[in-house]
Amino acid sequence: MALIDLAIIPVTLIAAFFDLKIRRIPNWLIGVGAFLGIVINGLAGGSQLFQSIAGFVVAIVVLLLPFALGWMGAGDVKLFGVIGALLGLRWLPRVFFYSALVAGLIAGGSLIGGRSGRVRFKQLWLDVKLTLLSMGQVIPAPVHERTHGGSVPWGVAFAVGTIIAYYFDRTGEWAGF
Repeated sequence: MALIDLAIIPVTLIAAFFDLKIRRIPNWLIGVGAFLGIVINGLAGGSQLFQSIAGFVVAIVVLLLPFALGWMGAGDVKLFGVIGALLGLRWLPRVFFYSALVAGLIAGGSLIGGRSGRVRFKQLWLDVKLTLLSMGQVIPAPVHERTHGGSVPWGVAFAVGTIIAYYFDRTGEWAGF
């Protein structure tokens, strides 16, 4: 087991746990992951160090637009940067490919299960009752500010996509690149 494996597995699994549990990826985990990625790759030589830093920067830059449009959270963007720091620039397309597939499966499962629509309707109904019973004295914040609106936990998708790309499709044979 390589030294980088000791960082990839815990960082991705802890990020997935937090993303599922509280829908946030803590900055301390991002900091630790980025530090480990740069240090471990730096120990492997200048070329690996450059790949690590480039992977971190490019991963964040690529996801700035989806973040700005509200399609993913800042923690998700930073986690992808950490994955870039850990694996290097050349792994990013394959990791993103598998992550997008996983995100699609999560979204499809949520739609098929009907969970997101039921949660929103139930919350909306409670809000209407609260407003009516208080005769307009209590007006809850909009539902989308209090819930995650059925959004995809991209931290989970990036964690699973990373593990698939790095451990199961190292050559890119399945992905085609």
